[in-house]
Amino acid sequence: MKCVADKRMLAFVLFVLGASLAAVARAQCSPETISQMESIFVQNFSQNQALAPMCLHSAFHDCWNGCNGALFMPEEIDRPENAGLPPLKPYLMPFTSQFPCISVADLINSCAVTALKFLNGPDVPVYYGRLDRNVPDPTGLIPEPTMSLSALIAAFNAIGFSKEDVVTLSGAHSVGVCHGVPMCPGHNTSFGNHYYQELIEGDLSGKLPTDVELLEDNTMRSLVQQYASDNSQFFSDFSRVFGKYISRIHCNQTSTGPCPLEDIGDSTTSTSTSSTTTSSSGIPVVSSTSSSTSSSPIIIGSPIVISGSSSSSSSSSSSSLFPPVPPISGPISNPPSNPGGPIIAA
Repeated sequence: MKCVADKRMLAFVLFVLGASLAAVARAQCSPETISQMESIFVQNFSQNQALAPMCLHSAFHDCWNGCNGALFMPEEIDRPENAGLPPLKPYLMPFTSQFPCISVADLINSCAVTALKFLNGPDVPVYYGRLDRNVPDPTGLIPEPTMSLSALIAAFNAIGFSKEDVVTLSGAHSVGVCHGVPMCPGHNTSFGNHYYQELIEGDLSGKLPTDVELLEDNTMRSLVQQYASDNSQFFSDFSRVFGKYISRIHCNQTSTGPCPLEDIGDSTTSTSTSSTTTSSSGIPVVSSTSSSTSSSPIIIGSPIVISGSSSSSSSSSSSSLFPPVPPISGPISNPPSNPGGPIIAA
């Protein structure tokens, strides 16, 4: 009897160990590899101004139910709620062949924060170790562009975000398009507080119903006014709230509804040389943008700050290995099948 119990215990231990090793195996990208991918992103962004906003917005969609990489599954990417994002899939998926250490979920978020920095936005800590769920999320989870503000607030409340957070995250509407219409016509390729300034000034071109309704709630209107006059405060708040949003990585394997905030895993390992403190919500806060030169792997939960810039320059070796995509102006309609050059394995 004891022998049977011992065997069961051994099987359980091996199962847990195997699961742990599998999780770590998917997060073995070194800082150098992450930096290499980042430089490729920047090259592509420089050649195609539609890519960076698309990458940023894709993280909002993939992470609503916990960042799990399901966005690019055929059953999910073509849903009406993800309109405008399908062209991003053939740009990003080749990276998983060239860099098998990266999960799709990590790839989407790495691209998103690099895009944010490229668009002149703030630094946001990146957490690696997300596991791809390989099961499409339930339909109808992503808030509709036409929903009421009260419904939008309720949807964000359900995943642990306040109505003030809704105002902050809405600032991502300063870049990109929605259903082919620029959300901030004329300067929707630079991230900043002009979105809030336009709301205050009554310039509602390209704005969603929920954007306009931010002004109808006194608390939310007050924050809109603060952001309109203080870009630094907006950047600081956006970095914190968006970082919290994309760091919900541990509940995606079992979740069937919106991923609750309390399921966030605490970080215990960092390969970054920046100093790290822990906020009241358990999210590591990186206070420096210095990059690490260590070759040690990035383990689950490690915060790395993307050191991207709006410059299109990169190392000569990266340029020769990964030529930039052909210039395409405006929203992508027919992206090339191999945008990153030889990053697709033969």
